[in-house]
Amino acid sequence: MARPKPDNPQQGRLILVASPKGGVGKSCLCRNLLVSAAKDGIRVLGVDLDQQQTLAKWHARRERVRQTFPDCAEVPVMAVPVAEWRSAVKAAEGYDLVVIDTPPNIEAQYGAALSLCSAADFVLVPTGATQDDIDSCAPWMKVLVDAEIRASFVLNKANRRVKSYETIRAKLLQVGSLCPVEVPTLEDIHVSAGKGLAVPDFTNAKAAATFDALWCYVAREAGLKLQVGAAA
Repeated sequence: MARPKPDNPQQGRLILVASPKGGVGKSCLCRNLLVSAAKDGIRVLGVDLDQQQTLAKWHARRERVRQTFPDCAEVPVMAVPVAEWRSAVKAAEGYDLVVIDTPPNIEAQYGAALSLCSAADFVLVPTGATQDDIDSCAPWMKVLVDAEIRASFVLNKANRRVKSYETIRAKLLQVGSLCPVEVPTLEDIHVSAGKGLAVPDFTNAKAAATFDALWCYVAREAGLKLQVGAAA
């Protein structure tokens, strides 16, 4: 069963970024959502359940940047093993928003994974636009749909120019909801991460509008009420 939702829609929201496929940009989405939320004045916490600790390492770089540029939005991140996922859910009580990054083999720990997804207010399932991605991510989405868990695919590294794009998109929609915002392959997305930053840290970044729109969509799906124009 899903956890009870807080009476105050501004507190305790939990977003899970989970996909069984590796290399689909889970950590990328997490850090950009976290920074977008922090810049809107939301108290955020990132949780890294992946043994590679990609999100936690990004946070360490960001903290070094903040020593020189204290105006850079603070984005705390804690790393915990998947088996201790309950501590991540508990942490949501002290923040407006918790965004959880998961390992690529999340479905291997089926019981814990399903319980964690049920505890989330919204699950974002990143996927690429290939048949391999469909084969990996579609069964996972079906599990979430059957469990009545609020979830959506999000196409990452999307390329509308390839012929297979519409076919893959149609196949995703046959399985579950699909985020209307697609994340393209742009250099500034990856360059910013290497500096401990995210796209929303740069006003003129090519992908700025994409992540503004993605944040608005995810916040709405998770039940966060943003001020009008806050993410503009």
